[in-house]
Amino acid sequence: MLYLFPFLALLLIVGVLMVIQLSGALSKQMTRAAISSEIVALAHERLDSLEALEFDSLKVGTVADTVVVQGHSYSRSVSITKMTGLLIEIDVTLSPSDSLSGPGYTATSYAASVW
Repeated sequence: MLYLFPFLALLLIVGVLMVIQLSGALSKQMTRAAISSEIVALAHERLDSLEALEFDSLKVGTVADTVVVQGHSYSRSVSITKMTGLLIEIDVTLSPSDSLSGPGYTATSYAASVW
């Protein structure tokens, strides 16, 4: 019975260390999920604002800017491509522009003119 106590103490210590290690990984995952949610919202906000414009006011080309998400810089690129005379493709892409190898996101929509 006396030999059992050190074994149980060691088992308890290993268990506590495993929980501490898992909590660090979980924290990193939660931070990454929060960043992902925010960049998705930023992409769709920009996409929605472009979709609300009249077809004739959408100008073909690419515009880029930088946004900051939880302290990390992201490059946001908006590309408008004329597919046909009546159809335009709108792409909004957010990608990390600093050392963060974090998530990126692309959203695509189409705008059509009446004929």
